[in-house]
Amino acid sequence: MGRELGEISDRDRAVRLVEADAKSVEQGFGQGLLSMESASRVRSLDPMQATTWLVEGDPAQPRWQSLAQLAAYVELLAAGYPEAAVRFATPDGELGLDLAVVNDEGQVLLLGVARAESLELARLEALVPTFDGESVRSVHIVPGREPQLLARQLWATRAPYLWLVAAGARRLYRVKYGRTIKLLPARVMPMPEDLWPVGFNGPTPRVAVVAPEAVAG
Repeated sequence: MGRELGEISDRDRAVRLVEADAKSVEQGFGQGLLSMESASRVRSLDPMQATTWLVEGDPAQPRWQSLAQLAAYVELLAAGYPEAAVRFATPDGELGLDLAVVNDEGQVLLLGVARAESLELARLEALVPTFDGESVRSVHIVPGREPQLLARQLWATRAPYLWLVAAGARRLYRVKYGRTIKLLPARVMPMPEDLWPVGFNGPTPRVAVVAPEAVAG
């Protein structure tokens, strides 16, 4: 890459580098579900995937959230979800979703969000329900606004399930939409036959987005 790799701290090893996630990613490469596009870019089976970097900065630092994101992607396919129905790192025009499980029309059935460590998930859990549809109509990706951005993604997709993933952490919620969003803890991931009762028959679709006025309402 022409860049020196920065130091990996003891905290990184203890909190952000989880053996189970690393093994899932290794399995994904071994099975051809993941591949290296360059020295620092990885590709999934999603034909419309945006660029996903494994490192960032100079000196280069690992993007720890990418490890959890890749592991979660492999886990969804291992659970029997159709390859063409699992979107990975969607482009900005498709809301920049970390993970999305969709039906044939591109409606999001499960929205996945990846973070480097579980402490970051607690902030999302606490703040996402505080945003109504009007307050998230226009959200830019800037530090500190991740909960508002996630709220925007939920309002715009009306995903019935939210899956928060981080190093060694997986948290599933049923999402209820009213004046605000309610996140209700769920214990078991939906089975493929529940999400696609008659199967998944088409090519990989683009993510369907709710109209802005519907988001506000």
